[in-house]
Amino acid sequence: MKYQLTSDQISSKVAGETVILNHNKGAYFGLDEVGVLIWDTLEKGPQTIDSLCDVVTQTYDVDMDTCKEDIDSLLKDLISEKLVEEIK
Repeated sequence: MKYQLTSDQISSKVAGETVILNHNKGAYFGLDEVGVLIWDTLEKGPQTIDSLCDVVTQTYDVDMDTCKEDIDSLLKDLISEKLVEEIK
């Protein structure tokens, strides 16, 4: 399964942070440093959890199981806010 950004959102870099707007809800979202890395990777195109975890583990000292659990949790949050969607 792959994940991609939805068309319901726009994002921009502001003062070194990524700010995301869900224009259907009119709500802004911010991400922590790792979340920004994942978001930036998703902006390049659809990604699997494994490919996202590869990017994170190249930058941060985290084991693969913890990485996958954390990314899965973040993706669920982003999906619930309609900022990310699953694709087959």
